[in-house]
Amino acid sequence: MNYWLYITNSDNWQVTKETNLLGASERHRNALSRMEKGDKCLIYVKAERKAGEVITPKIVGEYEIVSLVFENNTRIFHAPINRDETFNLRVRLAPVRVFSTPIEYKPLVPILSFIKNKRHWSGTLQGNAVFKIPEADYRTIISSA
Repeated sequence: MNYWLYITNSDNWQVTKETNLLGASERHRNALSRMEKGDKCLIYVKAERKAGEVITPKIVGEYEIVSLVFENNTRIFHAPINRDETFNLRVRLAPVRVFSTPIEYKPLVPILSFIKNKRHWSGTLQGNAVFKIPEADYRTIISSA
């Protein structure tokens, strides 16, 4: 079994919560193709600014992967940069639990082993749609819920 972080924004988190799908662009095909049925996935909502408010990074849900990657061009996800992007690569999810109180991510940085540069920790996930993490880190994160 593998453990993953799905990196998304707050708008696309709402899509994932409603549809039980994660979506990514074509450039992430290799990473998504490594996901297997039965793998576990945490949803990481990255930091962003909305209506003048800074939203800090959080883990908002725990899911199980229930399909292999497939293609679908239906526009349900919101591409923040290339508005024509549909995030055509999809993976079906089954919710394990959606956290009523999201897990604040920054306090976990010092104890997560996959983050090598604790000072510039955000660079670890930057540019990724999904990121494989060690089981021990997965357990550390969900124990914080």
